[in-house]
Amino acid sequence: MADRLGELGLLSRTESSGPAALRDELALGRGELSGKFRSSPSRIFGAGKRLAAATGSSGAIYQLTAGWACQCRDFSDGHRAIVDIYLPGDVIGLDAVLRGRPLEKVLTLTSIATKTIDAKDALADLMMSRPTALYITWLLGQRQRRADRLLATISSLDARGRVTSILLDFYTRLGRQRLITGSTYNLPMTQTQIGAYLGLTVAHVNRVLRSLRDERIVNFEKHCVTILDLDRLARLAQNAQAVSSIAGLDERPLDEPVPSSGQLIQITGDYSSRLGLQRRTDHGVS
Repeated sequence: MADRLGELGLLSRTESSGPAALRDELALGRGELSGKFRSSPSRIFGAGKRLAAATGSSGAIYQLTAGWACQCRDFSDGHRAIVDIYLPGDVIGLDAVLRGRPLEKVLTLTSIATKTIDAKDALADLMMSRPTALYITWLLGQRQRRADRLLATISSLDARGRVTSILLDFYTRLGRQRLITGSTYNLPMTQTQIGAYLGLTVAHVNRVLRSLRDERIVNFEKHCVTILDLDRLARLAQNAQAVSSIAGLDERPLDEPVPSSGQLIQITGDYSSRLGLQRRTDHGVS
């Protein structure tokens, strides 16, 4: 990757560019990549599907416009670990084209809608444009930051800290994409899946969620998260900066791609019904 960026002059030119110029170029790259997705076909996949198997291709790049998906790893003893969560607006498959992570390890958590660039040499074509190549590199960096945060959370925090961290993280990411405007959002993960993401047992997850509800910090019921006390949630998650980062956004964040409609699809009840999004009630808070 470094050699390729060097050929494009990304490394030398970005070092000499100021923050404003760099942000403008990233925004241009975002627009170019969004244009590719706008001209690409839309596809819908059911819940519980492996993306590569559903598409029959490991070389496609997807923009998630509705629904949730995850990156997972299965072990020989039957244990499954979830290593990343994809929300509406995220781009999936860039690392698979780079042979970083197999796309067959991407599993849909709900029914999803995507815009798909289905080309064997899709990344090579996209990387011919310097702004697009720079933006793709930025997206990969964002995914690495999520992985680093998850690793730090699991290695440093107890069960309470881990659960509050992801509740705050999902709230922050959805807020940046302007998919929520209040303190409530849909979390279409079972407690088993939350445990697989955080390295916790279902009992640990259930106990923490009950305590957060009893203390009137967060209520989690039937996959609906309602944040009752954002300041206390941030303190428990040891991430107060995340709260201020989504307040008063005056411009479109760089990690907000633009689908063909010009804005991300909000996951409303009606749209969920049309997609067949499942609001499962297993592993509810007791």
